[in-house]
Amino acid sequence: MNKALLAITTTLALVFSQNLLAEHSKKPRKDDRYIDYARVVHVEPVYETVRVAVPVEQCRQETIQTPVKRRVSYAAPGEVLLGGLIGGVIGHELGDRHNREFTTIAGAIIGSSIASEANAKYYRSGDYRVEQREHCRTRTQYRTEQQLAGYHVRYRYKGEMYTTRTRQHPGKKIPVKVEVTPVRHLY
Repeated sequence: MNKALLAITTTLALVFSQNLLAEHSKKPRKDDRYIDYARVVHVEPVYETVRVAVPVEQCRQETIQTPVKRRVSYAAPGEVLLGGLIGGVIGHELGDRHNREFTTIAGAIIGSSIASEANAKYYRSGDYRVEQREHCRTRTQYRTEQQLAGYHVRYRYKGEMYTTRTRQHPGKKIPVKVEVTPVRHLY
């Protein structure tokens, strides 16, 4: 029992002494840095003037006059019949055996109509059809405006006042990087 107690005590003593020696023998780093927080005393927004392109649509009404054409004469009945006959033959040839009557009739009607329009004569009556059309185009206009560029921040750290500029509002506290470096004196 004494040997076990002695072994445990010796082991614990070695572990603790190693930790103490490690802490004592730690060499200080050349630059110790860490993050701390400072209290924000004053925040002031900083604005800058920028030039902004703005598309603007400009529209205007335009009056368009188109001459009205009137039909003077109609095609001769023979020409209309000939157009219908040609259209009927084409429709008959294009249709299959189940719907040949339908395509023949449709071809005859379309052929008659084409012949009638092709042989009609038109003239300008002197009348005009008036339409209003809107013409729009987009132009770029430039204007200046104030945009938020950041914030001037005054803060207090360990009794001293400092200033900086940030992009966002820092709130009540601002993180600061603290550097500790040894001071070497010549003795």
